[in-house]
Amino acid sequence: MALLVNSGRAGLAAALKARPMFFAWGRGASWWGATDVKNKTFAGSPEKFTLDHAPVASVVVNNAGSAQTYQSPADYLFDPNSGAVTRVNGGAIPSGATVQAQAVYGTPPLSASDVALTGEVGRRAASAVEFVTPDPNGNLYTPGGERWSVSSTATRYLYVATQFDFLEAATETIREVGIFVDSVRAAGVPEGQLYLTPEEVAEPGYLLLLDRFAGIPRSPSSRQGFSYVLVI
Repeated sequence: MALLVNSGRAGLAAALKARPMFFAWGRGASWWGATDVKNKTFAGSPEKFTLDHAPVASVVVNNAGSAQTYQSPADYLFDPNSGAVTRVNGGAIPSGATVQAQAVYGTPPLSASDVALTGEVGRRAASAVEFVTPDPNGNLYTPGGERWSVSSTATRYLYVATQFDFLEAATETIREVGIFVDSVRAAGVPEGQLYLTPEEVAEPGYLLLLDRFAGIPRSPSSRQGFSYVLVI
Protein backbone atom coordinates (compact mmCIF):
# COMPACT_ATOMS: atom_id res chain seq x y z
CA MET A 1 0.00 0.00 0.00
CA ALA A 2 1.36 3.42 -0.95
CA LEU A 3 2.04 5.92 1.84
CA LEU A 4 2.32 9.71 1.81
CA VAL A 5 5.50 10.13 3.85
CA ASN A 6 6.35 13.01 6.17
CA SER A 7 8.84 14.63 3.78
CA GLY A 8 6.11 14.80 1.17
CA ARG A 9 3.71 16.28 3.71
CA ALA A 10 6.34 18.88 4.60
CA GLY A 11 6.62 19.72 0.89
CA LEU A 12 2.85 20.21 0.66
CA ALA A 13 2.98 22.43 3.75
CA ALA A 14 5.77 24.48 2.12
CA ALA A 15 3.66 24.97 -1.01
CA LEU A 16 0.71 26.02 1.13
CA LYS A 17 2.84 28.41 3.19
CA ALA A 18 3.77 30.35 0.04
CA ARG A 19 0.13 31.16 -0.79
CA PRO A 20 -1.95 34.02 0.68
CA MET A 21 -4.03 33.05 3.74
CA PHE A 22 -6.90 34.85 5.41
CA PHE A 23 -8.79 34.34 8.65
CA ALA A 24 -12.51 34.87 8.07
CA TRP A 25 -14.94 35.28 10.94
CA GLY A 26 -18.73 35.03 10.98
CA ARG A 27 -21.75 35.61 13.15
CA GLY A 28 -23.11 32.12 12.48
CA ALA A 29 -26.80 31.66 13.27
CA SER A 30 -28.26 33.66 16.14
CA TRP A 31 -29.55 30.52 17.88
CA TRP A 32 -26.10 28.92 18.20
CA GLY A 33 -25.35 28.77 21.91
CA ALA A 34 -28.56 30.63 22.78
CA THR A 35 -31.05 29.84 25.56
CA ASP A 36 -34.71 29.66 24.54
CA VAL A 37 -37.83 29.16 26.69
CA LYS A 38 -41.11 28.18 25.01
CA ASN A 39 -44.31 26.33 25.78
CA LYS A 40 -44.60 23.04 23.92
CA THR A 41 -47.38 20.43 23.77
CA PHE A 42 -46.90 16.67 23.69
CA ALA A 43 -48.77 15.08 20.79
CA GLY A 44 -48.76 12.03 18.52
CA SER A 45 -47.82 8.44 19.23
CA PRO A 46 -45.50 8.30 21.01
CA GLU A 47 -46.30 11.70 22.49
CA LYS A 48 -43.51 14.15 21.78
CA PHE A 49 -42.56 17.60 20.55
CA THR A 50 -39.49 18.89 18.73
CA LEU A 51 -37.51 21.93 19.79
CA ASP A 52 -37.00 24.72 17.26
CA HIS A 53 -33.33 23.93 16.55
CA ALA A 54 -30.78 21.16 16.90
CA PRO A 55 -28.33 20.14 18.17
CA VAL A 56 -29.31 20.92 21.75
CA ALA A 57 -26.79 21.10 24.60
CA SER A 58 -29.38 20.73 27.38
CA VAL A 59 -33.11 20.97 28.06
CA VAL A 60 -35.18 21.47 31.22
CA VAL A 61 -38.90 20.63 31.11
CA ASN A 62 -41.21 22.29 33.64
CA ASN A 63 -44.95 22.25 34.27
CA ALA A 64 -46.27 25.25 32.34
CA GLY A 65 -48.40 26.41 35.28
CA SER A 66 -46.07 25.83 38.22
CA ALA A 67 -42.45 25.47 39.26
CA GLN A 68 -42.49 21.67 39.05
CA THR A 69 -39.50 20.36 37.14
CA TYR A 70 -39.84 17.04 35.37
CA GLN A 71 -37.01 14.55 35.33
CA SER A 72 -35.29 12.65 32.54
CA PRO A 73 -35.42 9.70 31.92
CA ALA A 74 -38.26 9.09 34.40
CA ASP A 75 -40.69 11.60 32.87
CA TYR A 76 -39.31 12.29 29.39
CA LEU A 77 -36.58 11.26 26.96
CA PHE A 78 -34.45 13.76 25.10
CA ASP A 79 -32.51 13.38 21.83
CA PRO A 80 -29.88 16.17 21.63
CA ASN A 81 -29.17 15.54 17.94
CA SER A 82 -32.75 15.97 16.72
CA GLY A 83 -34.20 18.10 19.54
CA ALA A 84 -37.06 15.60 20.06
CA VAL A 85 -38.53 15.39 23.59
CA THR A 86 -40.68 12.29 24.18
CA ARG A 87 -43.10 11.80 27.08
CA VAL A 88 -42.62 8.63 29.13
CA ASN A 89 -45.82 6.70 29.85
CA GLY A 90 -46.28 6.31 33.59
CA GLY A 91 -44.16 9.37 34.36
CA ALA A 92 -45.27 12.58 36.02
CA ILE A 93 -46.18 14.39 32.77
CA PRO A 94 -49.92 14.08 31.95
CA SER A 95 -50.91 12.87 28.49
CA GLY A 96 -51.24 15.77 26.04
CA ALA A 97 -49.70 18.21 28.51
CA THR A 98 -48.40 21.63 27.56
CA VAL A 99 -45.05 22.20 29.26
CA GLN A 100 -42.39 24.85 29.44
CA ALA A 101 -39.19 23.77 27.70
CA GLN A 102 -35.96 25.65 28.39
CA ALA A 103 -33.36 24.71 25.80
CA VAL A 104 -29.71 25.63 25.52
CA TYR A 105 -28.74 25.14 21.88
CA GLY A 106 -25.41 23.89 20.65
CA THR A 107 -23.74 24.51 17.29
CA PRO A 108 -24.06 22.36 14.16
CA PRO A 109 -21.29 19.76 13.82
CA LEU A 110 -18.41 20.58 11.51
CA SER A 111 -18.31 18.77 8.20
CA ALA A 112 -15.46 18.03 5.83
CA SER A 113 -17.77 19.18 3.02
CA ASP A 114 -18.12 22.72 4.41
CA VAL A 115 -16.86 25.36 1.96
CA ALA A 116 -17.93 28.64 3.60
CA LEU A 117 -18.86 30.32 6.86
CA THR A 118 -22.41 31.08 7.95
CA GLY A 119 -22.83 34.85 7.88
CA GLU A 120 -19.25 35.92 7.24
CA VAL A 121 -18.63 39.50 8.40
CA GLY A 122 -15.04 39.94 7.26
CA ARG A 123 -11.58 38.45 6.84
CA ARG A 124 -8.05 39.49 7.77
CA ALA A 125 -4.74 38.41 6.28
CA ALA A 126 -2.79 35.97 8.42
CA SER A 127 -0.11 37.77 10.41
CA ALA A 128 2.03 34.66 10.99
CA VAL A 129 2.48 31.47 8.97
CA GLU A 130 5.28 29.29 10.37
CA PHE A 131 6.54 25.72 10.28
CA VAL A 132 6.33 24.30 13.78
CA THR A 133 6.91 21.11 15.72
CA PRO A 134 5.05 19.82 18.80
CA ASP A 135 6.86 20.95 21.94
CA PRO A 136 5.44 20.75 25.50
CA ASN A 137 7.68 23.72 26.38
CA GLY A 138 7.02 25.71 23.20
CA ASN A 139 5.97 29.36 23.27
CA LEU A 140 3.18 29.06 20.68
CA TYR A 141 -0.28 27.97 21.80
CA THR A 142 -3.33 26.68 19.96
CA PRO A 143 -6.88 25.71 21.10
CA GLY A 144 -6.89 22.66 23.32
CA GLY A 145 -3.70 23.66 25.11
CA GLU A 146 -1.21 22.30 22.55
CA ARG A 147 2.19 23.99 22.50
CA TRP A 148 4.56 24.37 19.56
CA SER A 149 8.00 25.67 18.62
CA VAL A 150 8.95 27.33 15.35
CA SER A 151 11.04 25.14 13.03
CA SER A 152 13.70 26.52 10.69
CA THR A 153 13.03 23.67 8.28
CA ALA A 154 9.79 22.58 6.63
CA THR A 155 7.53 20.29 8.67
CA ARG A 156 4.04 18.87 8.18
CA TYR A 157 2.75 21.32 10.83
CA LEU A 158 1.84 24.84 9.74
CA TYR A 159 1.07 27.42 12.43
CA VAL A 160 -1.28 30.18 11.23
CA ALA A 161 -2.31 33.17 13.35
CA THR A 162 -3.84 36.62 13.14
CA GLN A 163 -5.20 39.36 15.39
CA PHE A 164 -8.23 41.35 14.31
CA ASP A 165 -8.16 45.08 14.99
CA PHE A 166 -10.23 47.05 17.52
CA LEU A 167 -12.89 48.39 15.15
CA GLU A 168 -13.23 45.32 12.92
CA ALA A 169 -16.73 43.81 13.35
CA ALA A 170 -16.91 45.90 16.53
CA THR A 171 -20.65 45.37 17.15
CA GLU A 172 -20.92 41.71 16.07
CA THR A 173 -21.07 38.45 18.00
CA ILE A 174 -18.59 36.02 16.46
CA ARG A 175 -19.44 32.31 16.50
CA GLU A 176 -17.14 30.83 13.87
CA VAL A 177 -13.79 31.34 12.19
CA GLY A 178 -12.18 29.79 9.13
CA ILE A 179 -8.84 29.87 7.36
CA PHE A 180 -8.96 30.43 3.60
CA VAL A 181 -6.21 30.17 1.00
CA ASP A 182 -6.10 31.93 -2.39
CA SER A 183 -8.75 34.56 -1.67
CA VAL A 184 -9.06 37.11 -4.48
CA ARG A 185 -9.72 40.79 -3.76
CA ALA A 186 -12.44 42.63 -5.60
CA ALA A 187 -11.35 45.09 -8.29
CA GLY A 188 -9.99 48.30 -6.80
CA VAL A 189 -9.22 46.87 -3.33
CA PRO A 190 -5.58 47.73 -2.52
CA GLU A 191 -3.17 44.82 -2.12
CA GLY A 192 -1.95 46.29 1.16
CA GLN A 193 -5.40 46.32 2.76
CA LEU A 194 -5.34 43.64 5.47
CA TYR A 195 -9.04 43.49 6.41
CA LEU A 196 -11.70 42.79 3.79
CA THR A 197 -15.46 42.94 4.13
CA PRO A 198 -17.52 40.42 2.09
CA GLU A 199 -18.17 42.89 -0.73
CA GLU A 200 -14.40 43.44 -1.06
CA VAL A 201 -13.80 39.74 -1.84
CA ALA A 202 -14.22 38.62 -5.45
CA GLU A 203 -13.36 34.95 -4.83
CA PRO A 204 -13.34 33.49 -1.31
CA GLY A 205 -10.73 30.83 -2.13
CA TYR A 206 -10.48 27.42 -0.51
CA LEU A 207 -11.59 26.82 3.06
CA LEU A 208 -8.82 24.96 4.88
CA LEU A 209 -10.06 24.97 8.47
CA LEU A 210 -13.35 25.76 10.19
CA ASP A 211 -14.07 26.22 13.89
CA ARG A 212 -17.28 27.06 15.78
CA PHE A 213 -17.68 28.12 19.39
CA ALA A 214 -19.87 29.93 21.89
CA GLY A 215 -20.53 33.51 20.81
CA ILE A 216 -17.77 36.09 21.38
CA PRO A 217 -19.34 39.57 21.71
CA ARG A 218 -17.04 42.05 20.02
CA SER A 219 -16.07 45.39 21.51
CA PRO A 220 -14.19 48.34 20.00
CA SER A 221 -12.04 48.36 23.14
CA SER A 222 -10.52 44.92 22.50
CA ARG A 223 -8.70 42.95 19.83
CA GLN A 224 -9.41 39.31 19.06
CA GLY A 225 -6.70 36.85 18.08
CA PHE A 226 -6.88 33.34 16.64
CA SER A 227 -4.19 30.71 16.06
CA TYR A 228 -4.33 27.17 14.71
CA VAL A 229 -1.96 24.51 13.43
CA LEU A 230 -2.77 22.91 10.08
CA VAL A 231 -1.63 19.28 10.19
CA ILE A 232 -0.82 18.20 6.64
